Amino acid sequence: MKRIGRREEKRGNKLNIIKIVIVFILLIIIIYSIYTSLFRRKDSEINVNNQLSEAEVTQNNDVQDNKKTIEDIISDFGGEIEEKVKTDTYYITKDGKSYTAYADGDIVEGKISIWDGTSSEPAIDEAGNYNIYKPQELKWIADKIISGEKNFGGVTITLRDNLDFGARQNEWDEWEGNVWVSMIGFLDELNENNNVTQDVQVENANTTSNEITEQVVENQDQNIEVTEENLKRFAGIFNGNSFWIKGVYVNSDKRYQGLFGYQTGTIQNLTIKNSKIIGGEGTGGIVGLNGGTIVNCHTENVEVYCSNKNKIGGISGINMTSSWIENCSTEGSAIYGANYVGGITGYMNNNSAIISSSNSSSVGGTDFIGGIAGITFYGTQIKNCSNLGINVSGTDYVGGLVGYSQSDIENSYSHNKENSEGIIAGTNYVGGLVGLNYLMGNITNSFNYGEIIANNRTEHTNFGGIVGLNNATISNCYNTGKITVEGDSNMKIGGICGQNLSDSFIYNSYNIGKIESKNASGDVDANFGEISNCFYLNTTVSSNSDNSKDETQMKSEILAELGDEFKEDTENKNNGYPILGWQ
Repeated sequence: MKRIGRREEKRGNKLNIIKIVIVFILLIIIIYSIYTSLFRRKDSEINVNNQLSEAEVTQNNDVQDNKKTIEDIISDFGGEIEEKVKTDTYYITKDGKSYTAYADGDIVEGKISIWDGTSSEPAIDEAGNYNIYKPQELKWIADKIISGEKNFGGVTITLRDNLDFGARQNEWDEWEGNVWVSMIGFLDELNENNNVTQDVQVENANTTSNEITEQVVENQDQNIEVTEENLKRFAGIFNGNSFWIKGVYVNSDKRYQGLFGYQTGTIQNLTIKNSKIIGGEGTGGIVGLNGGTIVNCHTENVEVYCSNKNKIGGISGINMTSSWIENCSTEGSAIYGANYVGGITGYMNNNSAIISSSNSSSVGGTDFIGGIAGITFYGTQIKNCSNLGINVSGTDYVGGLVGYSQSDIENSYSHNKENSEGIIAGTNYVGGLVGLNYLMGNITNSFNYGEIIANNRTEHTNFGGIVGLNNATISNCYNTGKITVEGDSNMKIGGICGQNLSDSFIYNSYNIGKIESKNASGDVDANFGEISNCFYLNTTVSSNSDNSKDETQMKSEILAELGDEFKEDTENKNNGYPILGWQ
């Protein structure tokens, strides 16, 4: 019996050991399974994150590039490559016809000849007018103007095909190819001394009182005295005939550079593409010095880069007295200079005009920077114009439309609801529409959606949703753009205007743009003039006044008080807030 008991005891011990081993093995299996599961999950998360990163990179590349390869373009078109002319240019055939295909997406019928740097005389008709089919023929026209032999007054020059001047950016973003010499002639002794400017007077407001001190910003020639005796110009009619010219490369330190250097005739129906213009004072994407008319002209992807040079514009550098720009635009371009830089023109002289024109390019410089014009003088007009440029930036006198204005500005705007991410940035006299609205300046029936970024200054700083400093008249305007302030020392910040001086007027206007600053007003911060029927949304600033309204009041009740120039926003163009009658 004892032996049987011992055997059973041993058997029981073995069973316990086996059970322990089994449990241990099971624990190992469970732990391994959990670990494997976690590892696989983590690995899966990493893969997902990598996929998201790749998608983000792809998306960013798409945003940055946003275009197909030239091979894709040709494939989509259905053509066959006949000849590679340049890295971005091919001759192709389709259905028995020849075409020229470009990497920017242009495909045009015929083989576009690329300029070889030479010139040849164009065809002339019985009336004495010229027809341009090749770049060499336009070079012949330019040579005659540069030499002073012809200014083509009374003559029409018509573009009969697209032109390719052949300049391109290389892989290091440097421009190379034949350099275009602007259509302007200089007399040697006047080349560096002749200037085209006038006195600019700015009254700088004291932030603690209504007294203002006159400050002469530039002391220059009082009147414009550029005549055919000292500059050789184009005086005829150039009809681009809705064709384009691309690959223009101007690289000069002389004044008044562009495709045309100086013109007193008419340039119309022309587009400049994929080009770079480097010049001295008074340089523009199409014309350096405009003393005539520019109508229906456009730039696309044109860089006008004039470091440390003044009076730079996307269409013209300088608009002379009584000159005219209408239905012109810049798109995807970049316009940079020192002072007086504008998306359309840098410098507008008395009684000149910009009508129905738009800027969709970045504009930058130091002082007097605007989405349409850097600076404008008395008698000038800006009507039915818009700025959609992503950045309009500078130091002093920066505006979505004009940096320093004495213009009649009417039915114009900076950004809109669909393109409200634009930024207007500077350190003093910064406004959604105008940095400083000076004597005889009249802004009416206009609005701003762009964000205003105010960089801190120690004193005399003025920022506003419509105007930074007003010394004239603002009426029937509104701002929805956010005002972001970096610092708040001695700053005048208002949703409509930072500071309104004596004998200055603001009527029938409102603000719903959020202001991020400790010291600011929802409408006008410092007022020494007259304000009537101006309102602001009570959530725009931390403290409210009698002019503040809640959202319901702003969307319905103020409409009657604003007057006939406003209407109800039935199409949700402004999130239900009143809009202007012309919108």
